[in-house]
Amino acid sequence: MILTFKRIISSRRTITYFIAAGLFSWLYVLVRITFFTRSPYDLDSDLERRLAGSRTAHKSSRGINKNPTRHTPILLKPLPPIAPHLRWPPNIDEMLCRPKIYVYPDPPAIQEVYKRVPPVHTPYIAEHILLEQLRDPSSGAYKSYVTSNPEEADFFYIPFLGARYLNHCWFILGEKGDCDVDGQYVLPMMRYIQQELPYWNRTWGQDHLMVHPMDRTSLYYQQKDIMQNATFLTTSGDLRPLAPSVVGSRRYKNIVIPSATTILNLVKIDPLQYLTSSGHPKHKRRDIFVLFSGRYKDVQPDDVYSAGIRSLLLNGFDRQADYVIASGWGPEKYAKLLSRARYGLVPMGHTLGTTRLWECIAFGVVPVIIADGIVEPFEDDIDWASFSIKIRRDDAHRLDKILRAIPEEQYQKMQKRVWEYGRRVLLTRDSWHLIVRDLCRRRHLEGKRTIDRDNHVDLTNSFMIIQS
Repeated sequence: MILTFKRIISSRRTITYFIAAGLFSWLYVLVRITFFTRSPYDLDSDLERRLAGSRTAHKSSRGINKNPTRHTPILLKPLPPIAPHLRWPPNIDEMLCRPKIYVYPDPPAIQEVYKRVPPVHTPYIAEHILLEQLRDPSSGAYKSYVTSNPEEADFFYIPFLGARYLNHCWFILGEKGDCDVDGQYVLPMMRYIQQELPYWNRTWGQDHLMVHPMDRTSLYYQQKDIMQNATFLTTSGDLRPLAPSVVGSRRYKNIVIPSATTILNLVKIDPLQYLTSSGHPKHKRRDIFVLFSGRYKDVQPDDVYSAGIRSLLLNGFDRQADYVIASGWGPEKYAKLLSRARYGLVPMGHTLGTTRLWECIAFGVVPVIIADGIVEPFEDDIDWASFSIKIRRDDAHRLDKILRAIPEEQYQKMQKRVWEYGRRVLLTRDSWHLIVRDLCRRRHLEGKRTIDRDNHVDLTNSFMIIQS
């Protein structure tokens, strides 16, 4: 029997079987290690797993435990609540301080200019909207902050409407220049403020406010130096080192504000025409996964415009069945699409900020911001991460993977947050209240109420209510 066994073992066929079995075992181990072992730090692997389905139960015992480490997770009790003044984001329903703002009247020379320069319907009307809120006795901003006595004011508002003048020049008169905006508008306005009234010279303009709603802020004016001491309310917030020379951004001098948009502030479409009071479509579900409206077809990867980001839309994203990407829609068509979208792309254009951000927020669409270095309005008070998604330029090509990896439960929370919280940032909602919160910090007025310029008392509960 032993001899028979030795003869079988030593036969060529048996040796071949042993060699084949060894090779197969080695190949199995190699394939297992290469393709089926995941690193807990591999973001691509994690995204693919979530796409294919944490949502899918694995049959193996290893697949059932989704913890990527060998350690058992520890679940602890939540921490106790902390005092309201230690929490972030803060409660923006309460005033941080209650200063007084004096709004200058239009100088006589400027009133003459307005007779021949009517308002122009462009998205650069934030300057007009904010001024009207301060001049309207029925508005919350007027009731809460405006004083008719300049001697008791903490801040002075210059009714500067430079975008109105320039837009009339460009779009109505069809001029390629600036129509002498400095001689006809800037100098008469600023000379009146600086030479005929005493308030600018008390602080050399440090307590003065003015709005610059266009991309290059004050760089449109040759006489920009005479206004530089004022605090600019601007729609451009930019952290990039070259930004000051490109768009006139002043990180610690400007206050970034929302911009006006065509469909909200010019056509004045009400999102509630298309959505319920809770932010859901009236007639359809949100069946558009990603929506984008804007220029992209002629953008190349190495373009300065949009840092090439929009060129990616031509390389597959626009062919996804549940993406809607185009330009040139009418306001009503665009509003209907917004009411059906889950995510809205907000890639940079000439500047980091674009008006489509505010259109997305107004319609309860979760904005996907692709603009490295952007400063969003009121970041000291508003938790932008709770209702928006930021994707870096270097990850923009992975946009679809990133968005599809977001669990439905997380998306629903963000969408609800956009509707109930994010919309408060819109220009026509709480903007002046949020601007004032920033001014409170700059003048170290937190917790104070102004009696007059040199007399501030503690802000009591009865004065913390925002007037509506």
